[in-house]
Amino acid sequence: MLAGFVCLSLMTLQTVHAAERWFLLSKHGDCAEVGVLKRKVPDLGDVSDPDAFASFMRQKGYEVTSTPISVPKGKAQEVNVPQKELFLIFVTSEMCGGPKTK
Repeated sequence: MLAGFVCLSLMTLQTVHAAERWFLLSKHGDCAEVGVLKRKVPDLGDVSDPDAFASFMRQKGYEVTSTPISVPKGKAQEVNVPQKELFLIFVTSEMCGGPKTK
């Protein structure tokens, strides 16, 4: 019985983590889909969160810094790739209320 509960708890945790949606925060406070990074990184693929983006850029040979940022609600993470002139802040939807499209 306990093993079933632990398994169910782990599956629920993975579902919650997978459902977490990340956006890019602009210097003006607007949010954009992570996919806009394809302008600077055309082979980005379906990367959709800061850890995956940092890992992808490291695999490409770039120096990357990735730092969590303390925020009042949701999550935020700064990811910098100086060689590509990328200085990004990824945020979850709680920080911006959803993406704004232009």
